[in-house]
Amino acid sequence: MIFLLIVSLLIFLIIYREYQRKSSLRWKKLQAFPGDTPLPFIGNSLQLGFDSDEVSHKLMAMWERHGKRNFRVSVGSEDWIMISDPNDVGALLNHPSELSKPLERNTAMKPFFGNSISSSDGERWKSTRKLMTSSFHFKTLEKRVVDVNNHCNNLFNILDTFQGRGSVNLYTYLRPYMFDILCSTLMGVDSHFLNNLDHPYLEANGKVVNIITQNYFSYWRNIPTFFKISPQYRRMMKTVKTIVDTSTAVCLQRKKIFNKIREEMETFHKNSDIEIVTLLNNKAGDDGCMLDKFLLTKLPNGNPIPDDIIEEEISLICFKGHYTTTLTICHTLYYVAKYPEIQKQIIEEQRCIFNNDMSKKPTYKNLNDMKYLEAVIKESMRILPPVTKIGRQLKKDFQFDDGRIAPAGSSVIVFFEAMYQNPNIFPEPEKFDPERFFSNMHLFSFVPFSAGPRNCIGFRYAWVIMKATLSNMLRRYEVFPCDPDDEPQFAYRILTESKNGIYLKLKKRNFI
Repeated sequence: MIFLLIVSLLIFLIIYREYQRKSSLRWKKLQAFPGDTPLPFIGNSLQLGFDSDEVSHKLMAMWERHGKRNFRVSVGSEDWIMISDPNDVGALLNHPSELSKPLERNTAMKPFFGNSISSSDGERWKSTRKLMTSSFHFKTLEKRVVDVNNHCNNLFNILDTFQGRGSVNLYTYLRPYMFDILCSTLMGVDSHFLNNLDHPYLEANGKVVNIITQNYFSYWRNIPTFFKISPQYRRMMKTVKTIVDTSTAVCLQRKKIFNKIREEMETFHKNSDIEIVTLLNNKAGDDGCMLDKFLLTKLPNGNPIPDDIIEEEISLICFKGHYTTTLTICHTLYYVAKYPEIQKQIIEEQRCIFNNDMSKKPTYKNLNDMKYLEAVIKESMRILPPVTKIGRQLKKDFQFDDGRIAPAGSSVIVFFEAMYQNPNIFPEPEKFDPERFFSNMHLFSFVPFSAGPRNCIGFRYAWVIMKATLSNMLRRYEVFPCDPDDEPQFAYRILTESKNGIYLKLKKRNFI
């Protein structure tokens, strides 16, 4: 009798709560967007399923079913509005005050990167972004090209050994190569990961994207009481520890170098009126060393930035900075190998730029002239977007151009996979066609580095690294597709990656 009473009470509460939800003004606003009917408490979670690697495919199916336009989906008690219209994307990303990232996304990332610039908002976000900006100034970009050229020599020493030996997994070597570049340019330390492929960080960071994606879409993980007693939680925390330990080691290594530089300056300028802090700041600005900026900056109360805050930011920059560029370079090479005529056009452009001296190292000016190579990279990013979704957690109601309103508290998600596959925006979207980027298109139809106040501050840095690496690689090697058994298995996670790597065959070019 008591059991029946409890069950009846629960049913009544569910019905009453659902009645309140469906009769609210908030639901009326949400209903203006097409979407499948959500179930009480769990929303559309069952439709999205329990395999996080399949969620994007199911969201794409919803987008197609609802007319390839903006639609809504409820995830547990949270409401998402998935947008793919360039006008709406521009309005959202350019909004001056709607800057908070979605709740589920932040919850998924915080175990790894804390309250870093990617998840924070308000004063911490503003001050951190301002501090980082100088490291990506135009005046540092020429130095970055030289850094890439030097690191490419080390990469080629390894890749040369694979000629005639079958396919090589580019992820295996491009990830540490990119990490080494990032550490030397932005952190002021030499990591040498390319010569230490067994480093625990490399194994751990290969798990991060999958874990974050599971955190994002495996809804039970957002219930701390359940998640913390699970084996998945223990595995995640082991990975987190490796990521954090590596960031701590990078910071300690740079502190030793930094203190030595300070001592040398104090000795050299001991009779000078110039403050050492000013000299150190000037040097950090000239070198573009981001970590030095963190070490030199004082909080409003005069104290240095705490180590744990610095390490959160370094963990994020080290991971995201090297991982996204690695994916883009590898995926671009995959398509270049797949389409020989495109590879041929890239080489013809390189011949024109280098006047047939194909062994020359590129300069920053050379990179700016590589318009066709840039279009090939963009087309690769369109078909395999490195970042699959970005969004905002609304603080206030947000009105779209067509008059519909996304209610405060909902998440508005820029659905890159859908937007980049929309035939009204990109004709024949299934076709790999770099030439499309030489035509006029909507300003917000292709925003791989986001846009507006929260755009990626390192996008120029990323372009330099990607173009310089690809220019050097494609002038040294002709690339060929892998064997059918090694064909990549792409998964649209938080980042798009191949679950089995990117295998290609390399053959050294012989320019006459």
